[in-house]
Amino acid sequence: MTGRTSSPNVEFFCAMFSKLRALVRYSIPEFLNHPLWRGRRLQPFVRFARLQLIFALGEKRVYLRWIDKLMLPMEKGDTGLTGNYYLGLHEFEDMSFAIHLLRQGNIFIDVGSNLGSFSLLASGVSKANSFAFEPVPATYDRLTENIGVNFLGDKIVAKRLALSTPLNGLNQAKLRFSSDRGCMNSFVDDSYTGSAICVDVSTLDIECKNLAPVLIKIDVEGFEEDVLEGASEALAKSSLLAVIIEGQAERVNRFFRDAGFVDVNYIPLSRRIEPHTKRFSNRIWIKKDKIDEVSNLLLTAPPQVVYGNNF
Repeated sequence: MTGRTSSPNVEFFCAMFSKLRALVRYSIPEFLNHPLWRGRRLQPFVRFARLQLIFALGEKRVYLRWIDKLMLPMEKGDTGLTGNYYLGLHEFEDMSFAIHLLRQGNIFIDVGSNLGSFSLLASGVSKANSFAFEPVPATYDRLTENIGVNFLGDKIVAKRLALSTPLNGLNQAKLRFSSDRGCMNSFVDDSYTGSAICVDVSTLDIECKNLAPVLIKIDVEGFEEDVLEGASEALAKSSLLAVIIEGQAERVNRFFRDAGFVDVNYIPLSRRIEPHTKRFSNRIWIKKDKIDEVSNLLLTAPPQVVYGNNF
């Protein structure tokens, strides 16, 4: 007697149901509430349908125009890139903040770059010089391809490194990192049963020793404290104006407050910064003594256009 296996039709409908549930639970509210599309609510849905049709017809990778002269090379499952295609700027407040703050020649540090959305914006739109850190080899390869497709090899330096604590960085330890979770890859221990690799490790202080960063973005899937342990010198640099960091852990918040930063909400369409009240997944921290400088840079940044919308 043989075991019963699912038919292709059952597997297909299960996959479709899962996608539909994700669409209803996450994508539709995001599409409807995104600030750029208050006057044209259907536009993200049109782009969503177009991309899904392209993939359904068998395309493995598609290259579509994004903001300014940038291209998005997308595959199925590229959540960040596809979100940018649907919405213009997926993380609207944070991405707009980076674009409006940075100027040509500034240095942007992208910790946990993944496929490079922030670095592409910083260097392709604002003309800053970016240093993008991505430890997973397959993701790093895609990152370098995305940089090449957009002819930004002279503006973005990609490094296949994980940034961690001084103990790990100074000992040049290799740490286990998941490699099968897409944009959610992170440090794992020996109990992890999925696919994992050993990655090279450094610290933010070591990597920024001879740099003068203006903006740092940290997105490391729950290991923000490890990065910050090795970032005291980088965060104290006089050039640094702000940090965008994922997560809302109180220990991370306390670290920034003790270091002289204040958390804010950014309102891109009016170019205003306000005291932090809204609970976004990311948080923007500005040095207290740099608030006036940051406000002026945001207000005087040149206007940008994505899919016909000014911001």
